[in-house]
Amino acid sequence: MRIVTDAFLPKRQTDTVARERSLSDEARNKLWLVLGLQGFLAAAYIEYFTGLVGLPRGEWYWNLYDRLRDRNEQPDLGERFKRLEHLPEGTFGREFWNYCQSRGISMPGHPRALPVHSTVHDFVHMLSGYDISIWGEMLTTTFSLGFMFSPHARNYDPSRHKSVVPVRLLVQLIPIARLQRALERGSVMKVDLFGDWDPWKVMELPLEDVRRLYNIHPE
Repeated sequence: MRIVTDAFLPKRQTDTVARERSLSDEARNKLWLVLGLQGFLAAAYIEYFTGLVGLPRGEWYWNLYDRLRDRNEQPDLGERFKRLEHLPEGTFGREFWNYCQSRGISMPGHPRALPVHSTVHDFVHMLSGYDISIWGEMLTTTFSLGFMFSPHARNYDPSRHKSVVPVRLLVQLIPIARLQRALERGSVMKVDLFGDWDPWKVMELPLEDVRRLYNIHPE
């Protein structure tokens, strides 16, 4: 899996320390993917179903998630994302900048931003069109579980996601139409965004062209 810091910055692994840091980053990224996907889905389901039956709802999981945003400042990376503001309106990069600004999301590399690899989750929100809400997180995560196992993806490799196979199977059994539609939309995509995908290659393309390129169907 290559959702790591060096997917967003030029590679400069010239010594043992750099290589060790890369391996350490990759280990943390894999942990984030496993816990992040399962955590988002579990928290969203807890919130949704306790709301249906009128049970008290806690905020511990969202508070824990918020604590993960501490100490992720990387000035060079933050500056690179900040420059997306100057891309033309409608481009993938500019729309991502607009998306973050309008929702109060700290850009990667800035203080209180989430770890850089978690940015892929925000890209998925934007590409899929699902909002940031309980339902939005459920749908975005389900959509992700679709493209992670899409045989149509150019970088198809289900073995990299074997740790979330039980979650994928669970989602298939839940009889909620919008969730099944989200899974279906993700399953026909032509790229696994949690694989060796590099968002910088499409930053200057129109957002709608990127959706067509990846075969993302309307909801």
